[in-house]
Amino acid sequence: MRPPVVAEALVAALAPPLDYESIAGDLQEEYLRYASLCSTRAANRWYWSQVMLSIPSLLSYSRARRSALHTIGIGLTALGILIAMLLATVPINALLVATFGSANWPPTVSFCAYWTDGVVFGAVLALLVRNGGMRLAFGAASFLVLAFAVPALLGFPSSQAPPPAWVLLGGMIPAMCAGAGLYQVGIRHGIVSRIINRPRSKRLTPMPAPPRAHS
Repeated sequence: MRPPVVAEALVAALAPPLDYESIAGDLQEEYLRYASLCSTRAANRWYWSQVMLSIPSLLSYSRARRSALHTIGIGLTALGILIAMLLATVPINALLVATFGSANWPPTVSFCAYWTDGVVFGAVLALLVRNGGMRLAFGAASFLVLAFAVPALLGFPSSQAPPPAWVLLGGMIPAMCAGAGLYQVGIRHGIVSRIINRPRSKRLTPMPAPPRAHS
């Protein structure tokens, strides 16, 4: 008997690395106790309620202590990831133009393409940081949105954009968080490590031909 898979994945995605095992273990123990006393359905409801109520604390709490230099390094890493993500939109635009022949492609295509870009770079950010990737992805994406939204709110003409563009930009927050969360779930369930450490197949070298017998 195990808790709901999606709720377990949320815990794996949100919990700080140093606290994940203890948090997941405590929830699992209480879940089994509820299931034995009540029913599996009641235990599932309890587990979901605990996970949803714990999201703010899971995103804000960590036992890890970083030095100022480490914090600056993480901030620069996040900034570099944001710049790389924005630069990646150039080949994405070129691919969309080559596919649709003009800039008037359906908005859903743009949403899928750019949000996929956010998912990928959110996972890369979690890979590089390895500690609190979900929270950092949320902070980095929020910084990106504010970098465009604040000038628009202040009335700068160059920062004005149509509503679909703001929907696209705002969607980068859940997209980057989803990428970081998927990476953390994969790491904590051993999926990513098994892919990275998978042994490569050795190339078979051809056997030399046997020497011909001289008559």
